[in-house]
Amino acid sequence: MRRKLKGIVLSLILVLQLAVPNIKAYAAETLYDNRTGTQDGYSFELWKDYGNTSMTLNAGGNFECSWSNIGNALFRKGQKFDSTRTYSQMGNISVEYGCNYQPNGNSYLCVYGWMKNPLVEYYIVDSWGSWRPPGASPKGQITVDGGTYDVYETTRYNQPSIEGNTTFQQYWSVRTSKRTSGTISVTEHFKAWERMGMRCGNLYETALTVEGYQSSGTANVYKNVLTIGGNGGGNQGGNQGGNQGGNQGGNQGGNQGGNTGSSGGDTTVQCESMSISGPYAGKIGNPFNGVALYANNDAVTYNQYFGYGTHDFTLRACSNNNNMARVDLQIGGEYKGTFYYGGSYPAEYTIKNVSHKTGNQEVKLIVTADDGNWDAYIDYFKISGGSGESSGGNGGGNQSGNQGGNTGYVQPQPTGKLVALTFDDGPSSTTNDVLDVLERYDVKATFFLIGQNVNSNTMATMQRQVRMGCELANHTYTHEDLAYKSAQDIKNQVEWCSSAIKNTVGVDVKFFRAPNLSVNNTVYQSVDLPFIQGITCNDWESYVSAQQRANTVLSSVQDGSIVLLHDFQGNYNTVQALPTIIESLKNQGYTFVTLSELFERKGVNPNQEYKSWSRVP
Repeated sequence: MRRKLKGIVLSLILVLQLAVPNIKAYAAETLYDNRTGTQDGYSFELWKDYGNTSMTLNAGGNFECSWSNIGNALFRKGQKFDSTRTYSQMGNISVEYGCNYQPNGNSYLCVYGWMKNPLVEYYIVDSWGSWRPPGASPKGQITVDGGTYDVYETTRYNQPSIEGNTTFQQYWSVRTSKRTSGTISVTEHFKAWERMGMRCGNLYETALTVEGYQSSGTANVYKNVLTIGGNGGGNQGGNQGGNQGGNQGGNQGGNQGGNTGSSGGDTTVQCESMSISGPYAGKIGNPFNGVALYANNDAVTYNQYFGYGTHDFTLRACSNNNNMARVDLQIGGEYKGTFYYGGSYPAEYTIKNVSHKTGNQEVKLIVTADDGNWDAYIDYFKISGGSGESSGGNGGGNQSGNQGGNTGYVQPQPTGKLVALTFDDGPSSTTNDVLDVLERYDVKATFFLIGQNVNSNTMATMQRQVRMGCELANHTYTHEDLAYKSAQDIKNQVEWCSSAIKNTVGVDVKFFRAPNLSVNNTVYQSVDLPFIQGITCNDWESYVSAQQRANTVLSSVQDGSIVLLHDFQGNYNTVQALPTIIESLKNQGYTFVTLSELFERKGVNPNQEYKSWSRVP
């Protein structure tokens, strides 16, 4: 099928959040032949090779279309970009849509677009006509927006593209069951593709699209809202007493509040704009514009005003090869954690809930563990959580903040009801499906890993778990029944597993779960970690449906409960049960926490002899 895009490229600078609105009413215009342009805040295109087509441009992203006797026809409204930024640099991208879709024959209803460097044509297909694309073998499945999608990668050889006739890749997410309305979380598909090794480049276009191929049909897109930049909160930030204005350092005052709040309080600093020091550190232009830290004591620094003492810190970076690169975070001269990068493809790593000094502090990113086998390439540094201060203040925030909120501090809410989701037997490819669901609902969990599953193939999954704020725990090295083992064998099983996790992602485990929950006095005496059990729902049995699993969990959970689930390879019924479990418990007022958070917030010491925890009272 032809996909060549012609005409005007609309270059947009999308700073923080852009929710494309229906800015003003336009009289509907109907097109019958090939045309591109912009209308009511959206770019549009009608393209056909031949046949009868019509496209009526309604307000905002809405449109109606019909086609008959065509070879290939495309109708779309969305946005074109300047191809200078990746999706991660643009913020969350989503499309909320509704369509009366009536195809007769081969057709797609999808989010469609292009990326450059590498050149990729992509489809997120929610419905189709007589043929389900793309006619290839899937690479795997992902769960997004309450549905399951098959993921494909195909190659087009010497075909039309936005760069002329050439060879390029096509990325596909195709829903396993059709729908014609809902939300398509575009960014989540991009993330999932990258986890499968499908590299995403700089964005050129994202558009809701109806396509027909040697067919006929009609479609009325009565809702099409493209949102770029996340959940926002700018207006709220500006209205809450000028808090963010104070964080701007007093220079702009409370009036700057809405602008800063539009990112939900995030501050991003490009590493190449920081002060560079050390024996070898220097700026780079590949794989991004940033800084290379080649040896111990190579560092970048800048001054940051903090009005609040706890934040999340994210660094986008990579290693120059497949060896683990390590970059330490120091604030005010104090070590606060380490960012880990196990490959040469850029990724974000987040250290969550970091406590630090307030006021003006020096922030330093420094290499201290170089062994001559890797270099660290760093792109940008992001601060989120807390009050979301900006880096231009240098101490004036209190003056402005006194006009309506000194530092943007929000009083913590009461603890409420807590629950800890835990997963055994990973990491596996199913772990990424679990993480997709958790990330969509902003939920953290604790994963009990089998040591022999920890290797270079699963390292990226483990890094993702850590970035998301999840906790990693010990499920022995080979998952053998410990009740029949000697004390030394038990110690070896636990120590080997803990070492595998530590050596791969640099975190220490704090909790232990025995395989098959099989324990005796020898096991208790040989393992120097708190023992965890939990509510079970027989989710290791394939005959137990997703609904049965969800029902068992929901009927058993109490405040402080630990839920025991499994993320072993192919355990898709548990993945399917998760949205029901999470949504139901959230509606009941539960907060999802890791095991460490559960014990800490309950004020309970988990280190108790001959005790296995299923609930923390």
